[in-house]
Amino acid sequence: MKVVMIGGGGASSVCANTLRVLGNPAQIDIYTRRDRTAYTPCEQPFFLRGILTLDDMFYATPSWFEKKGIGLHTGKDVQSIDRHRKVITVEGVEIPYDIAVVNTGATSKMPDIPGLEGERVHYLTTELRHAHRIQSVMPKGKRAVILGGGVLGIEMAETLIRKGYSSVSVVECLGSLLPRQLDPDMGEKLNPFVKGEGVSLYLSTSVMRAESGKDTIKLFLSNGETVKADWVFVATGIVPNVELARKAGLNIGTTGGIEVNQYLQTSDPSIYAAGDCIEGWYMVSGRKIITALATHSNRNARVIARNIHFGNIVPFWGSLNTFGAEIFGATVVSVGITESAARNEGGEVLSLVRKGTTRKKPFDGEDFWAKLIADPDKQTLLGAQMLGPREVSRIAERVS
Repeated sequence: MKVVMIGGGGASSVCANTLRVLGNPAQIDIYTRRDRTAYTPCEQPFFLRGILTLDDMFYATPSWFEKKGIGLHTGKDVQSIDRHRKVITVEGVEIPYDIAVVNTGATSKMPDIPGLEGERVHYLTTELRHAHRIQSVMPKGKRAVILGGGVLGIEMAETLIRKGYSSVSVVECLGSLLPRQLDPDMGEKLNPFVKGEGVSLYLSTSVMRAESGKDTIKLFLSNGETVKADWVFVATGIVPNVELARKAGLNIGTTGGIEVNQYLQTSDPSIYAAGDCIEGWYMVSGRKIITALATHSNRNARVIARNIHFGNIVPFWGSLNTFGAEIFGATVVSVGITESAARNEGGEVLSLVRKGTTRKKPFDGEDFWAKLIADPDKQTLLGAQMLGPREVSRIAERVS
């Protein structure tokens, strides 16, 4: 059996390795346009801060793939998939397959802002080439504006503060930070940690237009203010990279991701898909979503490997969207869906926000905030959010 993996994201490496752990003797080949693969993109902020080296980010080397009997083909762009003949075309060469796994990831969402272009604008992605570019320009400025108050944006803000920037601003069109993970009533509790480090927050604010000059770039905001910067870093979301799948005739879901069934097969039974490029679903509600989390990709990969090896016997139950990050000294964790998302789905929702302590005060207990979201009719916990000291990650494990 020949298994071909298209794309060098984490799902390809994990799926290939799981097949080998299961004792599957298939010929496995990974084709990726990246120069290097098998690294943890979540650690990019620590690379940019100088805490980790580039090599620290990699969990597997080319020799590891060779030892596992996995063909790793870097710098190779897959141009097409011929489903009827079961071949992929790589730089003009046809490669046959029995099973294909699509792991093409996502690309940055380009905001429609007049004038937002040029060498002073950089996009925050999981690609190492972008990280290298940002690493090279950071020392050449002291003022930055970040578009987007999600995880990538806030982590970049902390990186710039740690690197000695005198002016860092975050512009978020929604009313709170981390809107995918936290409801506004919890997001506002993160604000003091961010502002306390000198970051200016422009919430419920949009950029109307931009003007690039020789030494600076100006952003004209919807609130009437103008912000000047040396660099603008854009983190306004992602778009699933599905063009290859679309050209091959695979079904694309309403969210824009590749449509998959419970076994993570596409509309072609011989082709599976995983990671940021697929249309997944919430475990607690079944609503279709795009989940850009490494844990989601890795779970996809293990499910696919088992279904390739055993036949389709292992279903993917959906995502809990478990998230955790340390931001400006505050640990933020969330699992399940937000209250906002639950209400948008039209169900009955009961939520509760409480302040607690990690342990009794005499034993060095620290304050933290917790929010629980539930469906009172079904008596089901839909989601949880916590913010506080590092110990909240341990407390959150009991919830998830």
